[in-house]
Amino acid sequence: MDEKPRSKRSRKWAYIALSVLVGIAAIFFAGMWFADRGERSVSITTDSYINVYAGSDSTKDVADLLPLYKDDAVLRDTATDRTYEGISDIEGALDSILATQDFNLTVTSTMVGDDWALVQWTADGTRPDTGRVAQVAGATLLEVSKGKIARETWYYDPAKAPF
Repeated sequence: MDEKPRSKRSRKWAYIALSVLVGIAAIFFAGMWFADRGERSVSITTDSYINVYAGSDSTKDVADLLPLYKDDAVLRDTATDRTYEGISDIEGALDSILATQDFNLTVTSTMVGDDWALVQWTADGTRPDTGRVAQVAGATLLEVSKGKIARETWYYDPAKAPF
């Protein structure tokens, strides 16, 4: 039997088909990588946030939290109906909470989306007005942009809060 050698034309089409398949695969994998970038960025920011609070024991830890925020970040405390805008206002709010005697915040669960995270927690410490130990359950909604907290909202019962 005579075998005909492959023509240059058929090899050319095989190379073109292979190139197209490689290109499609590259686009597919790049799309998967970039589609998940936001969630990974939020997870990293949320993990850093949680780690600082896990080790916090005084206002000195505020310095570790501040780099997690954008310069124009907004912190909303729904329980007291107060809004803190910018790093210096947020620093004051965090200073007052972490100054609570025996303050301890324990994260109980987290949920992470593309540009947000919900952190559920319990906080305990000695109330400055009564001198009694108090505990409150709450949640914090973090809105993250480009790896930094753009907006943070606290939800808790102020009557039970230790701060």
